[in-house]
Amino acid sequence: MSNEIYQAGIARADITPPVGIRLVGYTVREGVSHGVDEPLTATVLVLRGGKTTIAIIAHDWCIASMDFAAKLRRRCARSLGMPAANVLINFNHTHSAPVPPDYMPYDTPEQLAMQAQHGKDMTAKLEQACREAAAKLQPVRLAAGWGECFGNINRRQKMPDGAVLLGEDPNGPCDHSVGVLRVDKLNGAPLAIAFRYSCHTVTLGPKTNRISPDYAGAARAVIERALGCPSLFLQGCAGNVNPATGIGQDPDDSPLVREDKNRLGQMLGGEVLKVCATLRTQRRRKEPQLVQSVAVYWLYEYEEIPAGKAGAIRVAEKQMELPLTPFPPLAEVQREREEWGVKLADAKKRGAREWDWRVVKRFDTWAQLRLEAAKNGPNPLPVQFSLTVFDLGEIAFVAAPFELMSETGLALRAASPKRHTFVLGYSNGMISYLPTPEISREGGMESKLAYKAYLLPSELPGDWEPAIKRKALELLNGKE
Repeated sequence: MSNEIYQAGIARADITPPVGIRLVGYTVREGVSHGVDEPLTATVLVLRGGKTTIAIIAHDWCIASMDFAAKLRRRCARSLGMPAANVLINFNHTHSAPVPPDYMPYDTPEQLAMQAQHGKDMTAKLEQACREAAAKLQPVRLAAGWGECFGNINRRQKMPDGAVLLGEDPNGPCDHSVGVLRVDKLNGAPLAIAFRYSCHTVTLGPKTNRISPDYAGAARAVIERALGCPSLFLQGCAGNVNPATGIGQDPDDSPLVREDKNRLGQMLGGEVLKVCATLRTQRRRKEPQLVQSVAVYWLYEYEEIPAGKAGAIRVAEKQMELPLTPFPPLAEVQREREEWGVKLADAKKRGAREWDWRVVKRFDTWAQLRLEAAKNGPNPLPVQFSLTVFDLGEIAFVAAPFELMSETGLALRAASPKRHTFVLGYSNGMISYLPTPEISREGGMESKLAYKAYLLPSELPGDWEPAIKRKALELLNGKE
C-alpha cells in the first residue's frame, strides 16, 4: 500500500432503457422487455495523477459495437477534456440489457428506432456523469487487494465423442479471483470501490424479459449498503466461465427467478467487503512495544500515514491489426449463403417459433455479410482494435475488446510486472470471443460459432490470443 496522493471523483447515471425495448444476449429469447428487475447504471470513476487524468466507466450494457463504443469514448473524453485513450468503458455483459444500436439491423422499424434513441439518451446521461465526476475531484489514496469467490465455473463441458458443449467442467480453468480497488478519502472513508470478477452475467436466463444488471447489481447493493459509497463492477475474463448455477431457466413469474442472481451477488459482494476490511489507507501499525504487566505482551498502536508525493498515472494504448482465418473458395461461401437463405425461407413458411426464426435470421445475416466480405476482399480480412493499459504504480488495468478466456486473464496477471493487475475483457467495444490456441483446436461455441453470432465474417485464428498477450505485457512493461 502506497501513501501517494491522487485526485478522484465519482458519479453515476441511471441508463435504464424504456420497457418494451428488446433485450440482447440470448438469441432464443422471445418477445421484448416488459419490466425492470433493477435499474441499469453507468458509474464513472475519474482519477488524476500528476498531469494525467483517466476515467474508468462501469457500464451495464451487454455489449457495444466497436464503432459505437469508439464514438462513446470520444464523447466522454470531450466531456472530461482528455484524449479518448484515457477513457476505459467496461461493459457488464448482462444478458438482460437492451439491444444496442447497430447490433440487430434486421429488427423491426419500431425496435430500431427505440434502440437508436436509447443510445442517444444513454450517451447524454453518461456525458453528464463524466462532467459531474470531474467536478468532484478530491485528494484520495488507493489500495488494492484480492479475494476469491467460487460462484463461477468453467462451462466448456467435453462429451465422450469429443464435442464441447455449454455445460460445466469443474476441472477446467476458472479464475475465481476477486480484485478490489479501494479509493479512500484522506480520512480513510471510502469514496469508491471498484471490483473485478470473471463470470458471465446470465443468472437471469432467456425466459426472463426484465431489464437487469444481473448478479452485478446485487453485489453492488451489498457493498454500497455496508460502505456507503458507489461501487463499480468490472467484468474480467468470462469467455468460458458461467455462474456455478448455470444459465437461469426460471420464467418471469417464478418466485425463484431472482434467487441465483441474489445469491451470487451476495457471495461476490461479501468477498469484496472482506477484502476491503483488510485495506487501510489512513493509518498503519507502529513498531510494537513490550509491556510489563501481569503478563508480558507486545502492544501494537497505530499511527497516521503521512501524505506522500503526488501519484503518477501512465496511459498506454496500442492499435493492433491481425488477420482473420482466410475465406474458403468463393463458391463455397456462396453455397453457405444459399443454404442459410433456404433455412430462413423454410422457417417463415412453417411459421417457426420466434426463438427458432431469430436464430436462423442471425446466421442468415452473417452469411450475407460473409459473402460480401469474401467478394470484396482482402483475403484474409484484417481487423483493427486497441489494447489499453492504465498504470498507477503497483496497480494496473489491462483492457481488451474481446470475451477473454479465463486462461488469458490468469496468465497475464501471473506474468505482469505489477503487483495488482486487473485484466478486463468486454472493454471499449466488442469484436468476438478470443479463443486460446487450445480452445481453437478443440472447437466449441467460443471458437467455431460465436464469431458468427457477432457477425464477424470469418473465424478468429488461435494465434491471436498469444499475440495479444505479448502486446499487453509489453505495454505493462512500458515497452510502447
